[in-house]
Amino acid sequence: MIIIGHDLIPYESLYKATNIEQIKKTPPNSTVLFDFSNKEVLEYIKKVQIPFAVFIESATQACLANALGATYIITDKELLEKIQKIANEYLFDTKVLYLIKDEKDMEYGIENFVDGVLFGSAIK
Repeated sequence: MIIIGHDLIPYESLYKATNIEQIKKTPPNSTVLFDFSNKEVLEYIKKVQIPFAVFIESATQACLANALGATYIITDKELLEKIQKIANEYLFDTKVLYLIKDEKDMEYGIENFVDGVLFGSAIK
C-alpha cells in the first residue's frame, strides 16, 4: 500500500494547481495535482510532460486519466471500491489513492485493497 502524508513515513508532497502559472511555480520533478475537469491544466501537463495526479469524479475520468499517464487518481470513499476494481481489472499503471483525513480512515482503504492512501496534509 502506498501511504502519502503520514508523519512516520517519508513522502513527497503533491502540489495542487488550478492554473498554468501555479504549475510553473512548483518545485522541479514534483507531482502536480488538479481536478480532471480542468482542461486547460490537463492540456498543459500533456504538453510539458510533468508527473500528475488528478481528482476524479467518475469511472470514465479514471480510465481517461490512466490512458493519459496520470501517476495517481484520487477519489473519495463514495467511488473508491468501483474505481479500484476497474483499475485492477484493466491493469492500470495509474495508482488509485483514497483521500483521507487521518490514520483511522486508513482501515477502509486497507479493507478494500486500495493501491494507496493520501492524507490531505500532503497536498500543498
